[in-house]
Amino acid sequence: MITVGCAGYPIGRDRYWRSLSFVETDTGKGLPRLETFAAWRADIPKGGEASLQALRAISHGPEDRGFPASFRKLPKHRQALCGAFRESLEVHEAWMATKAAAETLGAKIVVFESPPSFQPGPDRLRDLYRFFKSASRGKLTFVWHPRGAEWASLGDKVCLDLGLIRAFDPLRQAPPSKGVFLYMRPVIGRMGTLGVDNMATIAAASADIPTYVALSHRASFRDAERLKELLGPKRTK
Repeated sequence: MITVGCAGYPIGRDRYWRSLSFVETDTGKGLPRLETFAAWRADIPKGGEASLQALRAISHGPEDRGFPASFRKLPKHRQALCGAFRESLEVHEAWMATKAAAETLGAKIVVFESPPSFQPGPDRLRDLYRFFKSASRGKLTFVWHPRGAEWASLGDKVCLDLGLIRAFDPLRQAPPSKGVFLYMRPVIGRMGTLGVDNMATIAAASADIPTYVALSHRASFRDAERLKELLGPKRTK
């Protein structure tokens, strides 16, 4: 079963949920108030699902694109303690805010996206392992999307060690070797659109494993509807 949705709401929520049954909240750059998450949860129909992008102050530093604007208000010395899954008060606060948002939304999946600057090395791996081993998950499943070719041979081992699902771009990367489900985040350029060949690649990559697909380009809603139609009701949700 392939569950197709968008990263964020490209159209009004009423219209969105009439066509799709999954959304990845576009919250990495900033979390709205918990009241907003409660309102979003109330809009999700029976059988619908939402995953939550973790606040990027956990993974991104002030030099990285996508660093949350609210954390830029902190003094420079505190901004420097953000990102890279560091053992710091700033990262801990970002995680606790993310967890509270996920619980309020009723999300079962939290998506952590690390920036291209976060590459393998002794210190980075130490902090990555320490963060995910100590983060209280409850019933949450953690999805991690590493960036950069350097993770190609190491990412699956890290995910196996830490109980993570590795998100991937099926148009450029092979699926993870193991996992209870697949989590796809295709990148085609903000102004682009999915071609038939792209959709066939996504379908082939999913094989017979339960799969989530989160589209993030400008035409994401239209393409999500097209992908569902192409795959047919027996394969999509």
